[in-house]
Amino acid sequence: MLSILTLQKYLNRSSDVIFSAFFQFFFRLINWVASMSDENLSFTDYFFERITTYFIQLVLRLLVFALVLVSLVSCESDDNSASGGKGISQGTIVYNVTYPYLDSNDIGLNLLPQSMELTFKDGFYRVESVGGMGLFVAGYVSNNKEKKMDYFLKVISSKFVSRFNEKGVKKLHKDFPSYQLKKLDSTRVIAGYECQGYRVSYYSNIVQDHNVWVTRDINIPGMNWCSPFPKVKGVMLGYQVQRSGLVIDFSADVVRNDSISMESFKIPIKYKVISNKALVRKMEEAFIGFDY
Repeated sequence: MLSILTLQKYLNRSSDVIFSAFFQFFFRLINWVASMSDENLSFTDYFFERITTYFIQLVLRLLVFALVLVSLVSCESDDNSASGGKGISQGTIVYNVTYPYLDSNDIGLNLLPQSMELTFKDGFYRVESVGGMGLFVAGYVSNNKEKKMDYFLKVISSKFVSRFNEKGVKKLHKDFPSYQLKKLDSTRVIAGYECQGYRVSYYSNIVQDHNVWVTRDINIPGMNWCSPFPKVKGVMLGYQVQRSGLVIDFSADVVRNDSISMESFKIPIKYKVISNKALVRKMEEAFIGFDY
């Protein structure tokens, strides 16, 4: 007979996220029920307390991920010569997204974004990531020439978009910690591109030090106008970010020389336009005071 432990190991390897998440939640529920004898709670009260806590934590993690995207993902140089004018000038970069400090048995892990796409062409680029089985979408479109960024967020049926100019972006980064960038002696090939390594050392211990891996063989001029990393010259194919206790690793899996339509950089009209303050407030207020 197949043991629960064996079945759980199989489910953890399953590519069917919905199937895996459902059965992992089922096994967690069994453990909850088994432990109820130690608490003076009815099954109904216990169940709804646990399920509410679980979904709050999941939504909070998704919103933190959204804040990471809006503030940290575009970390390339605004110097047109940084890429040397060489390499592909339009295409798609697909990043694998992992969470190194989250428990691999966490039932919410499979519902967090597992990948992120960056498409670029003619001074525009779009970053987008999907989580929660399609219920959560976050990203932005940057117009590098005019220095405008349209940040969009979808949570279930609610859809919002807000346009940030250069002044608004600076406000986003005003609390970003000071750091020192040191070139390493090592290089690494990521997604077929040779990358130079750099060490990012923060003067504050609030954020962990980490390495970044940068290539100059992808041509995305003007990209860094909305980045807190102006010292990084090139396109980062491997890096780590941290916000509100959630550590996220990004590593490029593939770079495709696609033909990109300019329609890709338009936000659907179904998104409600709100102010910069309103968008940031919606995300920040959601997780203030919660522990991940």
